[in-house]
Parts: sequence; structure tokens; C-alpha cells
Amino acid sequence: MSERTGPRERLTEQLLLLTFARLTVNSAVRFVYPFLGAISRGLGISIEQAGFLVSARWAAGLATPLVTGTVGRRQGHRRQVTIGLALFSLGAAVAASFGTFAGAITGFAAMGLAKPSFDVAAQSYLADRVPYERRARSLGVFEMTWAGGFLIGAPAAGWLIARGDWATPFWVFAAILLAAALGSWVSLDGSRSSPRAVGKLDWDASALSLLAVMSLFAGGAEVLFVVFGVWLETSFGLAIVALGAMSVFIGVAELAGEGATVAVTDRIGKRRALAVGLALSAVGYALLIPGEDRLVLGLGALGLGLAGFEFAILSSVPLQTELKPGARAQLLSWTVVSMGVARAIGAAVGPGLYGSFGLAGNAILGAILNVAAIVILLRWVEEPGPSD
Repeated sequence: MSERTGPRERLTEQLLLLTFARLTVNSAVRFVYPFLGAISRGLGISIEQAGFLVSARWAAGLATPLVTGTVGRRQGHRRQVTIGLALFSLGAAVAASFGTFAGAITGFAAMGLAKPSFDVAAQSYLADRVPYERRARSLGVFEMTWAGGFLIGAPAAGWLIARGDWATPFWVFAAILLAAALGSWVSLDGSRSSPRAVGKLDWDASALSLLAVMSLFAGGAEVLFVVFGVWLETSFGLAIVALGAMSVFIGVAELAGEGATVAVTDRIGKRRALAVGLALSAVGYALLIPGEDRLVLGLGALGLGLAGFEFAILSSVPLQTELKPGARAQLLSWTVVSMGVARAIGAAVGPGLYGSFGLAGNAILGAILNVAAIVILLRWVEEPGPSD
């Protein structure tokens, strides 16, 4: 970057770099869901075993507070971003290399540790530089990459699988993220976190309740998301390329939720926006019960549920970053852990629940978990005041 680049222009360039890196990470994470059947066939394992790959990926995120408390606190966010991207690149390469369940689960675990480590560092890096009153817009742009992982990454992965095999997307994502790791090291500021963001985390009812809310709605989404590709493939006979096309529809629905975050969350308040998103998700999941055997209704219900989920999770990010501003990275890390545990459980339980009760069983559980999250949010989580 030029020495003449001003602080705002420099931050914009850094936001673009981090956004591109996260788009690639999220593409590598999310393409697995619609193509879980293809991955299981390529590895010669059952769909239940393939579900454990996803479960292991989320469970590995339990180590995020350790990474944040060592690398993040001592070396700053730039190094943690770089290490996270490099480790994800390595994990993707390992998952693709051996063609065995053991190799795949090792690679998935490495990616599972790397993603939240990168996410927390990047979110903290941006939150340190953007006031709370405008943070939903800035972080909303960054978080749109979750939908982008489906809108762009999943169809691209389907195209790669159709022309190669299940491992081809992993190799492509590994190469891109290695380059992104090098770019982050060169481009991001090397200064440590601000003093307000590295203090001791003081737990109270509001912080603990927020962790419970995040866990409940993350688990509710995962128990459905882990089986949606199998549901579309087995119930409607959709092929690999068609699954990629369906991913575009879901990505658009999620992008709508993310766009709504950028447009309205700062205005109506983060806590209220989170409650609205949870309610929309619960309605969408409930509509999957009659939509299980009807493609249009089922996709519409899934789209509504995921749009609500995206609106909720993006609205929650600025809330997380300001609820405990003196221990911002630590609270983000523990949020990642709580959501990771919930997603690991959801990924492990989801395929068995689907096999026993069909999609309706997953939908009922997802809706119940979202309703419980709304109750806890409105009863115990407080809205932070404006930042200095």
C-alpha cells in the first residue's frame, strides 16, 4: 500500500482483503453440506460417518480460546489471521491427500481449529477500528461472505467435483488461502490489540445468556443444514450440478438476511434485530414439516429459515463485540466455542434424526431450539450502550 494511503482508505483495503479470505474459507466450509453424499461416496464411508467429519470440524473449535489467549494476545491479530489462514490451507490439503476417513477427519479438524481462530482475529481487528454505532455495517460486509460461500463457493465446488472428484475443491481452496495468508501478513497492521480489547473477561448473566442463545440457534441450524443436501438428493433425485444450483438459491436467501443486517440492524438495535432473526428462523424451520415432500415449499421454508439465521447471527456479532469491550476477543472466542459445541452435536445428531424421523424431526428440533433462544435473549441479555 502507498505511504499516502489515509487511515480510512487503508482500512477499506484491509477489509477487502479479509473479506476475500473469509469468502474462500466459508466456501471451503459450506460446500461440504450439499456435497456430503459425494464426499462420503468418494471416501467409501456412510453418510453418518460423513456427518462426523463435520462434527469433528466444529468440535476442533473448542481450542479457540487457547489460541486467542496465546497467539492473539501476545502477537496481535495480524499473526493470528495469518496462522489461521495457513492452518486452514494445510487442513484442506490433508483432507484431500489420503482418500481415507482418518486423513479426512484430521484435515477437517485442522480446518475446524483454523476457521474460528481466523474469524475471531479478523472480527477483533475490525472491531478495534470501527465504532459500535457503525459496526453492524462494517462487520455486515465482512459477514456477507457466509452467504457468499454458498452463492459462489458451492456452485464452483460442484463444477470442480463434476470435472475432477470430491477432493478437487479442497486443493483449489488450499492454494488460494495460502496466498491469502501471505497477503494478510504483508497488508495488515502489526500493532497489538487496543488495551480495551485484551482485559480479563468478567462473566455475568448477560454474557452467559448470550452464549446460551448463540448455542441454541447454532445447534438448531446445524441439525437441519447437515442433512439438507441428502434430503434434496434422496427425496427429489437432484444430481451434483443441480445441488450446486440449489445452493445459489439458498445463498441468495442468506444474502437477503445479511443485507437486511447492513440496512437496519444499527437503526433498530442489535438485541431486537437478533430476536427478529430468531423468530424468522423458527417459522422457516416449522414450515419444513409440511414442505418435506414438496420441493418449492421446502426450499422456500429453508430459505426463510436461513435468511432469519443470517440476520440473527450478523446482528449478534456487533452485540458480542461490545457486550464486554474490555475482553472483546475472549468473549468472541467463547462464543465460537459454545456455537462449535452446539454445531458438533447438531452435525452428529442430525443424520440419525433424519434417518429415523425424516426431515420433520430435524425441523421440529430446530424450531424448538430457536424459540428457547428467543426467551433467553429477551429475559437476560442486555443491549450495550454507545461506545466512546
